[in-house]
Order: sequence, then structure tokens, then C-alpha cells
Amino acid sequence: MYASVPTKIWRTLGPVVIHFAIYFVVIYLAALIFAKSGSPLSLDAYMGNHFALITIIALLISFVVNFLYFRRDYVKQSDYLKKNPVHLLWVFLIGLLMSHALSILLSLLPLDNLLGSYQTVENELFGASWILVVIRAVIVTPVVEELVFRGLVFRRMKEYTSFWPAAIVSSVLFGLYHMNLIQGIYAFLFGIIICLLYDRYGHLAAAILVHFGANLLSVILQYANVSYPALWVYIVVMVAAIIVSVAIYRFLIKKREEN
Repeated sequence: MYASVPTKIWRTLGPVVIHFAIYFVVIYLAALIFAKSGSPLSLDAYMGNHFALITIIALLISFVVNFLYFRRDYVKQSDYLKKNPVHLLWVFLIGLLMSHALSILLSLLPLDNLLGSYQTVENELFGASWILVVIRAVIVTPVVEELVFRGLVFRRMKEYTSFWPAAIVSSVLFGLYHMNLIQGIYAFLFGIIICLLYDRYGHLAAAILVHFGANLLSVILQYANVSYPALWVYIVVMVAAIIVSVAIYRFLIKKREEN
């Protein structure tokens, strides 16, 4: 079926617009309810105490709305992962390794406080109880963000173009969505990796699992307060993680092609 250029643009970018709109509307309504509650807390204090719960609500609403769009597209996903469940473990491991490698790489670059401070974002992300942090970062966020940025944006744009334009645009939007330079660069690079695995397996579960692995490791390292004793150790771990990830990916490609 022919689609006009405006229709293609909206189909591609619309999920992100809807996701943003829901997020900010929920935040605004939460602030409005607080303002009428007569609480002695300041708005900043209130948002700090309730930010995780508010964002979980926003993410869940976004999921419902965008999942309806996903279903309306009548997407038939590959059953390869269902037939080869061991690949889920490899995909998860790539998420762990590459997320850590990218985190180390970006931590070595003088990028903080440019276009937003990562420390401010980190305080918002980990300022709540650990249960809410785990629910939001490890469970809800991977599902919702992968539905929006890969399941809708990437897949729809790939229908109109090809893999690389779709991967780059969806990953740029994914980076901008984080509204922080360090997280933005990380999200862009990691978004490309997710697109490769999603495209390879043809199922959103692959993208979600990669994202899940990355966020799980981030939460564990944050609460365990893990650090390396010297710069050379950082570099060795980063290089090793990249090499192992590439080796796993090449192995997965070979197995996929054999089947």
C-alpha cells in the first residue's frame, strides 16, 4: 500500500512523540496533584521521593498505547528464538559485556557536564528504593523502550529504507531521548548493537534481553560500588569485553545461517 511522505514520517517518529507526550503529561499531572495536596515538601523534594514510581506509571501507559500500534501493524515475529532458546543466553551476555565496555569507554572521556550532567541523571535514577529502581530500570524500561525504538521506529523505518538508515535514525532518537551527552552517546552506540541483534533474530525478545542485560549490570555495579584499581585494568576489561562480544556475535551469525 502506498504511503505519503508525511504518513511515513509520522509512522516512524510518532511512537517517540507519543512516548514523550505521555511521559511529560504524567509528570505534569503528578506535579499538579502535589501542588493541590498542601504538602510541606518542595516540588523538587516531592519529585525526588516519587520520581521512580511516577516514571514507572508513565512507562506502563506508554507501553499500552504503543503496543496497540505494534499489534495493529500485524507483525509476525520469527520463531527462531523459541526453537533455539540457548541463543537467549548469548544475547543476554552480549548485552552485559557491550554495555560495560561502552560505559568504561565513555567514563574515560571528558564529556560530563556537556549538555547535561550525568551525575544529576544518576541521582534521579538511583534516588529511590532499590525495589523501585529494579522494577523501573531492569524490568519496565527495557520492554517499553525496545517496543518504541526498535519494535516501532526501527522496524517501520526499515520498511521504507534499509537496515543502516533505520538503525542510525532509531539510535539517534534513542540517544536524544536520554537528554544527556554521556548517556546519549552510550544509547546511540548501544542502540546500533540492539538493532543488529533485533534484525538478526526478527523478534523483539532479542532486543529486550540485550537491554535487560545492560540495565541489570548497571544496577548491580551501582549498588555494589565496583571500581577497578588502575586505568590499565579498565582498558583490559573494555577490550576483552568487546572481543568476547564480537566472537559471540559471529558465532550466533554462523549458527543462524546454518539454520
